[in-house]
Amino acid sequence: MSRIQLRRSHDLSARAARKRVDRMAEALGSKFDAECEWEGDVLSIEHPNVSGTVTVGRKEIVLDARLGFFLAMFRDRVDAEIAGILDKEFPEGKA
Repeated sequence: MSRIQLRRSHDLSARAARKRVDRMAEALGSKFDAECEWEGDVLSIEHPNVSGTVTVGRKEIVLDARLGFFLAMFRDRVDAEIAGILDKEFPEGKA
């Protein structure tokens, strides 16, 4: 199983960071038909070919995704798509 792990620093309040992660969840849901659900400060992402979490920390967002066999073959493309969504909400150096 292939894994994608991305991190972004931020200087946002917990509420503002969570709001941005919510927008990410909407994008992931529409782009990949993934189901997203909050449990505390962790957003769980579920799809038949990918599962993972987005953890909202005080100074950092951590996305950890595990790709199923089919998507593992397209890991680089999936990584780029997810990184693009993450960069839109948490541009490096512009938190």
